[in-house]
Amino acid sequence: MHCTKNRPALACAVLAALALASACTRGSIAPDQPARVYHRPYDEVWDAVAWVILNDLGLVEHTAKKNRGYLETDWVHSFDAIGQTRWKIEASLKKSNDAVTVALVKTVQLRDPLSKKIRRYNQEDNNEPVGPNVGWSDMTAAERDIEELYRRIDLRLGE
Repeated sequence: MHCTKNRPALACAVLAALALASACTRGSIAPDQPARVYHRPYDEVWDAVAWVILNDLGLVEHTAKKNRGYLETDWVHSFDAIGQTRWKIEASLKKSNDAVTVALVKTVQLRDPLSKKIRRYNQEDNNEPVGPNVGWSDMTAAERDIEELYRRIDLRLGE
């Protein structure tokens, strides 16, 4: 009798756990980023994406895993009117039956000018985090930058 009373509660708990697990999962292609589908062989699309990112833009490869469909560049640092910025590009390729889906992400970060000053003048507290990513805040990359990359890939593939 005790088990029959808790079955609805158990079923609700299982359904809630499944809903939470499915909400937290993420696809291999970033769902919030626009992607393009090319009806070409995987190797041809990979070569076009790598050519545009590494040769046309002249970026330096940080990670390239052709068999997994992942290409990441090193950070590019620049100084301009808004301060010190850095950016990198990540490309994810996913092969399906007769097509390849390409998702490009441009990560842009702005250097926080206060971070260096606080670290330089604050001698009492040395618990401030230290590392290559400390003091950088994310900015929104312009959609036109990503669209320009896709346009270059289209031209490289003859589309």
